[in-house]
Amino acid sequence: MSLATTKDFPLFQIRDGDGWKKVASRQTYADPYIQIEQADFLTPGRPDRPITWTIAHRKAAVAIAPVLEDGRYLLISQERIPVQDTLWEFPAGQIDVIDSPDPRQTIIDTALTELREEAGVVLHPNLGALRPLGYFLPSQGFTNEHVYLFRAEPVCVVGQPEPEDSEHISAVRPVSAGELRRMIAANEITNALTLALYARMSAQGLI
Repeated sequence: MSLATTKDFPLFQIRDGDGWKKVASRQTYADPYIQIEQADFLTPGRPDRPITWTIAHRKAAVAIAPVLEDGRYLLISQERIPVQDTLWEFPAGQIDVIDSPDPRQTIIDTALTELREEAGVVLHPNLGALRPLGYFLPSQGFTNEHVYLFRAEPVCVVGQPEPEDSEHISAVRPVSAGELRRMIAANEITNALTLALYARMSAQGLI
């Protein structure tokens, strides 16, 4: 699978239709990272009276499972301020501009950038492929945030992580598929994006 073929993957979309209709909307808070909306909806199961819901809008994101040539996966140890903990995760990051003329290419470029910045790796120049694994919704009752999932294989280590100033990555750890499974079973991995990637790879027979 070449890098060019990765552009064949579905994009997440929210729109009226099939019994869904947003009939009113008001923004109650906004900053560069999150916007809070209260909106009224008609739904397929409740078409006669609007339902009011509070929605947190966040940028879409990517999460990538990097795989070395020897088959081991790379995890990063990243500080997560909202939960005041340092977590083992797959590399991930927000997509700054999704409404570009070529949104799939923007998503791919973001995934490749996050691999380099957070794990210090790039796709193997001859054998590397970025495989799309769909997307998942990390908290569908609260936010419309969605995360595009990828598997990058094989990757080559080219340097140390170079995270953004707001991030802190203390270590990059190669683990076997068995060790990754053990960490998940033992509750050593608790973040949604890593669990979602593992589940998708498992369901597709990739791990």
